[in-house]
Amino acid sequence: MTLPTGSRKNEQAGAAAAFAGDLFDDWVNELEPHGMVSTKEAKKEYFLTTADLATLFYESYGGGIGCGPPMKCYVHKDLVATSVRKHGRAGVVKKLEARHKREEKKRKKEEEAEQARKRLKTITNTSADGAAAATATTKTASASDTQEVKNLRKGLLKMAKRNMGFQMSGAPKNWRIEVPGTSKATFAALVGQPTDVDLDSFVKKGAYYTEQYEAFKLFGTDEAQLIKDFNREGVTQEIGSTVTVRYKPSTMELSVNGHAEICGW
Repeated sequence: MTLPTGSRKNEQAGAAAAFAGDLFDDWVNELEPHGMVSTKEAKKEYFLTTADLATLFYESYGGGIGCGPPMKCYVHKDLVATSVRKHGRAGVVKKLEARHKREEKKRKKEEEAEQARKRLKTITNTSADGAAAATATTKTASASDTQEVKNLRKGLLKMAKRNMGFQMSGAPKNWRIEVPGTSKATFAALVGQPTDVDLDSFVKKGAYYTEQYEAFKLFGTDEAQLIKDFNREGVTQEIGSTVTVRYKPSTMELSVNGHAEICGW
């Protein structure tokens, strides 16, 4: 039996309302009422600002000499109430729906990128001789670099170490490097996909490709070379195990962001 158009629309509206209700209920029940949430997550997950959090109860965790200031954590139920009071239930639902759509779109892009990686791997394996393929699989990502890419890796490490230092609190500061005029092929080689010159196996978000990558692989060195001694302070810092590599193809801008940790006194 074919439903009247009006009935079908009512069904669709009902399904959409049920879906929105599920999103809201999942959001409310994601944590126990008195579960604690960091400042960063409180802003992101509850659609709040620093001003919104200013009047809420919080507890402090961590911090100390060389570790930076303590982390503020807020109560889940207080954050829910503040968000609903600020945006209204319908407003929160609208934001949850928008975030859900973004996540679905991102998931689709990630699936497409994964399929592209598999295709590239298949092409690479089938185009190589048996012995050559066996040798290739044992190489590190930087072993087949061009001289240009090898030099770039060394230069990036030097700049990263130069930018290491301390915050006012005494904790290691975050560092950032920018390299203009970087080609797609160079970006792909830096993060272990040298054959993907069209970047099909990468996920693009907005204008940027963003990759979390192991620091020693990016710099093409062993972990011992990621250490810098600060003799005046009597402290040794080590570049964190992962770095964030961002690339904007429209302007050929490459940037690398990372952090450091104190590993010796």
